[in-house]
Amino acid sequence: MKNPYKMTYHIEPDKGLMNDPNGVIWFEDKYYFFHQWNRFDTNHDYKEWGVFTSTNMIDWRNEGSAILPDRKLDRDGVYSGSSIEHNGEIYTFYTGNVKNNGERKSYQCISRSKDGRTFIKEENAIETPTEFTEHHRDPKVWRGENNWWMIVGAQTRERKGAIALYSSCDLLHWKYENILYGQHLGNMCECPDLFSINDETDILLCCPQERSEKEDGLTDISSYSAFISGKFDEKAKKFLPKSSLELLDYGFDFYAPQSFSDYKGRRIMVGWMSRMSDLEERLCPTKQYGYMHCLTLPRIVTWENGGIRQRPIEEVKELRKQEQKFISSQGSFELESGRFELELDRKDCTSDFQLLLRDGAVEIHYCSKKNELSVTRENWVTYKKETKVKQIQSLAQMSIFSDNSSIEIFVNDGECVFSLRYFTNEENLSVKYAGLQQEGELHYFAF
Repeated sequence: MKNPYKMTYHIEPDKGLMNDPNGVIWFEDKYYFFHQWNRFDTNHDYKEWGVFTSTNMIDWRNEGSAILPDRKLDRDGVYSGSSIEHNGEIYTFYTGNVKNNGERKSYQCISRSKDGRTFIKEENAIETPTEFTEHHRDPKVWRGENNWWMIVGAQTRERKGAIALYSSCDLLHWKYENILYGQHLGNMCECPDLFSINDETDILLCCPQERSEKEDGLTDISSYSAFISGKFDEKAKKFLPKSSLELLDYGFDFYAPQSFSDYKGRRIMVGWMSRMSDLEERLCPTKQYGYMHCLTLPRIVTWENGGIRQRPIEEVKELRKQEQKFISSQGSFELESGRFELELDRKDCTSDFQLLLRDGAVEIHYCSKKNELSVTRENWVTYKKETKVKQIQSLAQMSIFSDNSSIEIFVNDGECVFSLRYFTNEENLSVKYAGLQQEGELHYFAF
């Protein structure tokens, strides 16, 4: 049975369920993108680390399993974490999940590899400090001025979201320092990341959660991916914010982002392309083919004019085949397949514009009166239209990347991004547009 949703240049599993990117790193002339994986089923009952490798972040090789839940400290799941290179080895840091009579226990665990494939687990692990609950996970490690730092997503005993800070001189023995940051992070925070984007600005990534708990256990969870700009003060051991929480992505499907610096010195970020509800997961169209979910395109993150910018890696342009250019004020054309790039450039950037993709499966509208960009898709559970909106002052440029069942829309040279999954028939290949004014151009590249 032919699969109309199969990706070609995004990471997705051959089988099972994929979620968070983990331990993304450049090591020994390869990119290693580890990830959460249930290789046995399309649910969240089992967690290990799988890994994909690549030399260009476009052509990926599925290397299968990397770190398994095979000891007391991680027997109920190898949860999310990060990697760094030190002395010719990959050090991975992950959360070991243990359940005793329904009670959760978390350990921040360490393993090492000389080849990126065989990992030796260290016996020592970090236990949760007493001021936190066992919702304590997703360690991210980096090198500071004088030592190593680790942050971990946390929940305080008062059920407030927080980010815990640890330090180490050898990457093996860690000391809990204090709460790095704990403002407006819901009642749990996961998947933290912290990196310098220039000499004056650091970026703190985080995923605040609102968790409703009742006597019979956990019920609803709502969460999102956000960032705060500021500065990490190593002496004070605090993150000093310069902004409030802002969304990283305005689409339907983006979560648990992780970043790293590659050999070109670029800050690369990748996320899990899903925020599906339980019902949306159960009815996800790829499930009939034995797998679920994917990662986003890797993105280059910069800080420009006081704001974050996200742009697709330049390598994706290598996929371009023939090009068509459209300059009429409105028009329509047929795609070769669901794999394509559209590049919009407008000189008159304050007028209305609309774009209907794949027989209207995805709609993009810019309303000049409201200074509003909206992205609409049809939900595969309810079959109703649903919309995400972002206020923007003008629409001068868009780069749109589709890969059979995903779309990522980069607006105004990366000023904001919309990421989403969509599922439509293979033959739905028509595109319509309107609002291309004088000197405006719409470029179509088949992939």
